[in-house]
Amino acid sequence: MKTLLLPILVPAIAGLLALLVPARWRALRAAFGVAGAVAAAATALDLVGHLGAVRAGGITIGPLALDLLLRADGFSNWATAFTALLTLLCAIYSVAWFRGRGGAPGHHYALLLLAQSGAATVLLADQLLLLVIGWEVVTLCLFLLVVNRRPAGSEGAAKAFVMLGLGDLALLVGAVLVGLQQAGPGELLQLDLGALRGRPLATGGAATAAWLLLFAAAAAQAGAMPLHGWIPTMAKGTNPVVMAFLPGSLDKVLGIYLLVRVSLDWFVPAPWLRALVMLVGAVTMLGAVFLAMVQHDLRKLLACHAVSQVGYMLLGIGTGTVVGVLGGVFHMVNHAIYKACLFLGAGSVEREAGTMELGRLGGLARTMPVTFGSMLVAALAISGVPPLNGFASKWLVYQGCAAAGLPLLLVAAVFGSALTLASFVKVLHSVFFGARPPHLDQVAEEPGLGLRLPLVALAVACLVLGVVPGLVLDPCIGPAIGLPAAGAGSAAAALAGAPAASAAVGAPAAVLAYPPGAFAPGTITVLLLLGTLAALFLGHLGNLRWRRTRSVFVGGEAIDRNVHRFPGTEFYRTVQELPRIGPLLEAADRQAFDPFEGSIRVGRPTIALLRRLHGGSATAYVAWCVLGAAALLVVLVFWR
Repeated sequence: MKTLLLPILVPAIAGLLALLVPARWRALRAAFGVAGAVAAAATALDLVGHLGAVRAGGITIGPLALDLLLRADGFSNWATAFTALLTLLCAIYSVAWFRGRGGAPGHHYALLLLAQSGAATVLLADQLLLLVIGWEVVTLCLFLLVVNRRPAGSEGAAKAFVMLGLGDLALLVGAVLVGLQQAGPGELLQLDLGALRGRPLATGGAATAAWLLLFAAAAAQAGAMPLHGWIPTMAKGTNPVVMAFLPGSLDKVLGIYLLVRVSLDWFVPAPWLRALVMLVGAVTMLGAVFLAMVQHDLRKLLACHAVSQVGYMLLGIGTGTVVGVLGGVFHMVNHAIYKACLFLGAGSVEREAGTMELGRLGGLARTMPVTFGSMLVAALAISGVPPLNGFASKWLVYQGCAAAGLPLLLVAAVFGSALTLASFVKVLHSVFFGARPPHLDQVAEEPGLGLRLPLVALAVACLVLGVVPGLVLDPCIGPAIGLPAAGAGSAAAALAGAPAASAAVGAPAAVLAYPPGAFAPGTITVLLLLGTLAALFLGHLGNLRWRRTRSVFVGGEAIDRNVHRFPGTEFYRTVQELPRIGPLLEAADRQAFDPFEGSIRVGRPTIALLRRLHGGSATAYVAWCVLGAAALLVVLVFWR
């Protein structure tokens, strides 16, 4: 019991204590935040290997008695440790990023720790009530982190709170529907999710409504289209630590975790529901990457890619095959790693250059080599370039599409990766290559160790999980979808295209025929290294020959590269000029298809009408309340 409670209680207690540190003691706040993150990570790592369900204790409120149930398995305990390590890296990065800026605003470190506690509650909960409570804690911490003495983030925070609030409402109503079918009215709040795993609901009627509501909650948290608008809006007004920690990483983990539980443990979804997940995934994957290609603000571009990568996760899970679900969940882990690296790298660039506009950046590779190298690795990883972790998980998603007989979705997934690579070619050219604008001459050295260490750690993780994916697949993700922890049917065998002991999710007795394609990470890595060495050798031979260099000129006049620059923002202007795609992208960038913005446009006339009706009079308010209560009473009396 103590082992399962500590990953929840330690960050919660540390966060609450951090709230008591006076604002003038900023250094103590930072030290307290990092120490709390270290303790939380230690308790979460200690959880690894612990399996089983426990009764964590009971709460009595008047006549209501609640038992708190926790459960650790090969998925939840590794996910808890993973999120705790991300929290630690973000806490370390925060200390360095806010140095020289008066320290972190408000209760930044306390909110980081409380968000980690809420995430651990969601991941370890074996009870609907605890899961909903943890979910709400994370949403509240996200809102408070964005508006934490940062007026520029109020718009994004309000939008995020509304969109995620609607997702939370869907989660709550869906949980109630599930509880009413699995428990009596008095047992609703303490429904044992372990018992639900033993007898999952077949979708139909109220069960279908519950599944759709829970899927909506997971999609809103993860940022799938069309519930994604809060992520790009938030990116414009908040700091990179928050974007890397919550929308970029933690929210994706929780959203996909819920979808996996809904799809594998609590329900047996009908085929059309799986098709819906894949449709949403394909639209998210391609729609968001097109939006990213035409963005000129680095942080908003990364936010669009954070949305796009959710599509691969939904696509893999929606295939309903072991290899596809394995890839979707593995991509969740990989995305959190390389997206955190990209957002934190963007933060380092902003801290040194003072801008996120791609047209005002350039030539920073020599003065910021560690940031450049880390972001290069993360950019190649998100683009699905072997042997990095993004390719390993995408390869499983590709195999899942092939195994499910969905070649069009396979082509769409590969096409999405190509567009992602094209987008990051623009990013790397705009930020690190090309001529440096004169206003960046003050950027003369790499940021401090506190900024570089998290970037290097995340970049190394991208490489390690690409070369040795079994480190995560076998102990963590494989058991989450019912695969054995080792052996011929292990998760690592799926990556190599070998047959596994189980088949389509929901039918473990059958045998899944994997596609013939295989990926051997070790072999690919060796071949790439040999090819790189050969290229460097040939380049060196070319440099041995005498060459004559002359400046570039046009019309008899030499070109000054600092004046006549070709920024990366011009790379894909052709896409914006396409007859049908261009106007569609422009409308999407204006948030014309955003449900939040649409509801505001529709709601304004209604609000104006209501204002005219009540006129600000207390008597009018009371009259409308009485009329509404009378109407509700009539409906309740005569409804059959």
